[in-house]
Amino acid sequence: MISFENIDKHDWLYALYLQYLNFAHNRVYYRNFYIINEENIPPKGEATIVIANHQNGLMDALAILHTLGRDGRQPVFIARGDIFKNPFLARIFRFLKIMPTFRSRDGDRSDVRSNLALYERAARVLKNGGTVVIFPEATHQHGHYMNTFKKGFCRIAFAAEELNDFHLGVKVLPLNIHYSNYFDFQSDLMVTAGPAFTYEEFFDLYKEKPNDAYLALNEKARARVKEITPDIDIPEYYNEIEALTHMMSEPYLRRKKLKPHYLPNEKDAAMTIIANLRHFKDEQEPAFNTLMEQTREYLSLLRTHGLHHWVINRKLSIFRLVLRILLMLLSLPLFLFGYINNFVPTHITKFFTNKMKDPMLHSSVQYVVGTIAAFPVWYLLLLALAWIISKHFWIAIAYVALSGLSAFFVHYYKLACQKLLTVARATRLRHTAAYNTMSSLHKIIVGTMEGLLY
Repeated sequence: MISFENIDKHDWLYALYLQYLNFAHNRVYYRNFYIINEENIPPKGEATIVIANHQNGLMDALAILHTLGRDGRQPVFIARGDIFKNPFLARIFRFLKIMPTFRSRDGDRSDVRSNLALYERAARVLKNGGTVVIFPEATHQHGHYMNTFKKGFCRIAFAAEELNDFHLGVKVLPLNIHYSNYFDFQSDLMVTAGPAFTYEEFFDLYKEKPNDAYLALNEKARARVKEITPDIDIPEYYNEIEALTHMMSEPYLRRKKLKPHYLPNEKDAAMTIIANLRHFKDEQEPAFNTLMEQTREYLSLLRTHGLHHWVINRKLSIFRLVLRILLMLLSLPLFLFGYINNFVPTHITKFFTNKMKDPMLHSSVQYVVGTIAAFPVWYLLLLALAWIISKHFWIAIAYVALSGLSAFFVHYYKLACQKLLTVARATRLRHTAAYNTMSSLHKIIVGTMEGLLY
């Protein structure tokens, strides 16, 4: 088995690698990366367990890494054991300061029993003033909701205190990770830090009944993460409530004179909308159920006709549509330049992404295979080729720089095309019975939601 004995020792090679990851993550893959309430993060050198919601595979871990790594610390991550089955990958994960924890479904009983030694190692990381990161849900969720917390982090937390006669003062830091879009390149990402807390009130209980102490800490920790998380905890209406948060976020923010299309504000709006809908269900369940059925019908019509909520009841003009088509045609040569010069790394990335069955791992593959591997290697090859052909180094540099910038243009051009097609469909349908039904439902739904929010 790979040794994790020195996993918390500062590694200069890892620190150098993090600089590259930091640039690729914060400046290339994501358009904006926000850290909210950074002052809640305990300083480097204080024993800290970080717990967070888990939605988006490796990207969640990277979000935390780039949040905590701003002060030079190198946190140790606890991840599910099945990803360590491949010896080559296991060595990579060890380099990245990731330790395994095994669930019963990941391996045999000997694997699960080995958790005790790994928990003790993680506890010693804390005893040395290190930072341990764990996702208590033990698996990523497919949406904005929280699952139950497992007890692994509680075992580590109490073990660390026990190693230091219950005087270590371990801080538990709750984080929320929130994305504007799980899958798209150049989306926005934010990490919100809740107030760090201690758990000395459970020490006496732990000495008498450890399992009861685990449950008590688990409950407290989950409540602290939930406070900063948009948690759609009405599963039978998850899709409808999520759609309503998207529909109402912008008008809600404009009504409150807050900046729309700014992820921290959008997250706050989503939490307000979810809380109001939860209260609506508790107080007026028949009316709530009616709203959900109307929203479900509305979403079904949108899917059938290939439309999105933002285009319904929007002013639609043939003149504007034609003008947008002309602008797209005029910029088509730039798109073709970018598409051709980025064809190889784009399709290498797509090849590996399509092999990943779990969609919540797609962005992880896009980032690892594309952003930090395929595209940089391709641009080095392109630089060599352009230098050989042009015989001028700076011409080759300029060509590669334009190729890299054009990759962003290609991405936004495709998004513009998708919006243009949506507007074109809505323009074609605007005088039909189906569109009138969608328009009426939209007005009813918005009217009901305005009554709840204002």
